[in-house]
Amino acid sequence: MCWFGMCDIGAVKFGFEQRWTAPVDAIMETYLDEGFWNGLDGFSNMEPPQLLSLERDDAAGTALVRLRYKVNATLPAQAARFIDPDDVAWVQETEWDLTAVTAQVRFLPVQAAGLMRASASIDVRTDGADTVRELRGEFKVKIPLVGGRVEKAVVGDIGTNLEEEADAVAEHLGID
Repeated sequence: MCWFGMCDIGAVKFGFEQRWTAPVDAIMETYLDEGFWNGLDGFSNMEPPQLLSLERDDAAGTALVRLRYKVNATLPAQAARFIDPDDVAWVQETEWDLTAVTAQVRFLPVQAAGLMRASASIDVRTDGADTVRELRGEFKVKIPLVGGRVEKAVVGDIGTNLEEEADAVAEHLGID
């Protein structure tokens, strides 16, 4: 039996697209550049990402980027019983296949790991003179009654972050 708002019904699915007038190689080099990550000032809704590690194996055609993000999210008051609203943070592990120019992303919550799950995939491709980076994934918060509102708040903040990140990539490359 399932009480209203208490079931683990589906995760929030999300998708974001970033676009630059630059070659794929330039975009990828930016995402695999420690200087890029360490030089970010932060975004309007989160602290600057903290680069935990960046491991690249050109012989194998792989790379692993580990970043810690902390969001300044406004969560429903009821969620504070389960999640410290002052520490909505996660480690993002992006495992790149450099040959296919794709990645699998794992989001590892810093707190309440049993209550949240998230994953995504990234595809980077050429579209005419542009490079397009598509991120598709899902996010689930298993908190009775308010989980859906927490999901929407965090996914919305991720969207804002990705828009600002795209601007930072363009600035790093000196493109409009």
